[in-house]
Amino acid sequence: MVSKHQVRRLKNYFMTLLMIVASLVGVLPVFHILYVALLEGGKTLLEAGLNFLIGLPPTPLSTRVGGVAPALIGSVLSSSLSIVISGPIAFLIAFLVTEFPKSSVSKVSEVLIRSFSGIPSIIISMFIYSVVVVSMGTQSLLAGALSLSIVALPYAYVYFVSALKSVPENIREAAASLGMSRFRALRYVYVGVSRRYLVTGVLMSYIRVFGDTAPLLFTMGFLMNSVFAGMLQPSNALPLLIFVYALSPYEVFHKVAWGATLLLILLYLSLFILARSLLRGIRL
Repeated sequence: MVSKHQVRRLKNYFMTLLMIVASLVGVLPVFHILYVALLEGGKTLLEAGLNFLIGLPPTPLSTRVGGVAPALIGSVLSSSLSIVISGPIAFLIAFLVTEFPKSSVSKVSEVLIRSFSGIPSIIISMFIYSVVVVSMGTQSLLAGALSLSIVALPYAYVYFVSALKSVPENIREAAASLGMSRFRALRYVYVGVSRRYLVTGVLMSYIRVFGDTAPLLFTMGFLMNSVFAGMLQPSNALPLLIFVYALSPYEVFHKVAWGATLLLILLYLSLFILARSLLRGIRL
């Protein structure tokens, strides 16, 4: 006869096995994607060499892989500009919400900024297209950056709120006892204490928008014949290039898409490791 203790042990083993299988089901596709990207993208990077980073994309009938310089520069510039636009706005709203939580303005601002995270990014792209691109008469790097800034805004806000709330209460009381206003305390005390959290928030927001494709579909354009044409001219981005080239019928474009995929993954991992190292080094 099986005892209750043995039944509990069998149930424990079964649930442990079930959790392991569920974890493998979720993790194995990710490892498969990484393996294929490393295999196919590695071939492209070895074939193109350094020219893959500084060269122009190939033509459909080209025998050489070429490079992704326009997309790489476009991704870096558009993502950086989006953080420059959204960062200060998110930081000011985060300060308002943390310091004046009962204010009606802060309550409305928090609801609005958090609601942005639920908006599909393709709708953001269409909105910027109708408001900015149509008015300018052309797709541009600036329009793409504006789309990405709306995507980055709620993410930066969440990180900045967490950063400001991480300031210990005794430090807040010390700043108030010195007669500092809230804004002076923010400038001279809070930012210094939570600077690693703030930098981590900026990096994580940057990572979020760096690989986003949908906000750029109707706003960025698809620059191929030069590395950089100007802020008010069409540009390119790595995710956009991967999306377009993966759907093309040309083999050389598929090679470039795989190489760009591996490059994007490597950049992602580098930024994520940097963000995690900053967060791990926090000491309050």
